[in-house]
Amino acid sequence: MKKLTIRCSDEEYKILVEYCKETDRTQNDVLRELIRKLKKSRPRRAGL
Repeated sequence: MKKLTIRCSDEEYKILVEYCKETDRTQNDVLRELIRKLKKSRPRRAGL
């Protein structure tokens, strides 16, 4: 497993913290889910 460190604004961090409290989920869980959604939502290139 890899460790990831990100920088975000105070406002972005506040949004994440509030979302985690509302959904009773950890920041890791939320960010992992968002990353997995990136793979599903990105357009496929021809030949890949």
